[in-house]
Amino acid sequence: MVTKKQVRAWEEAYRHYGATSDLVARTREVDAATAQDMASASWAVAAAWRSIAGNRDLPWWMLAGLESAAQAFEEQARDWQARSAARNCGVSSVRPPDRAGIRRRG
Repeated sequence: MVTKKQVRAWEEAYRHYGATSDLVARTREVDAATAQDMASASWAVAAAWRSIAGNRDLPWWMLAGLESAAQAFEEQARDWQARSAARNCGVSSVRPPDRAGIRRRG
């Protein structure tokens, strides 16, 4: 059984992840501090998924899904951690340049 404490921990971690992710989505270039915040938020969500997956009385298919979610967030955390450590993190683009000024021909 999943405890209320585990649910609250997941909700808190995911709320922080969502807020940080929204900030990154509005940013053209991510600085090292923001990249580290994304890494930390991703690690926290992964840890929350792993905590829930520790309940071995859950069905096997649910445990597999929880493990998969944890792995995805861990991989994302490693990626953001690498970005935060990069010398040129400040110029690390997270989305394509604005294309509003480009006209289509056709």
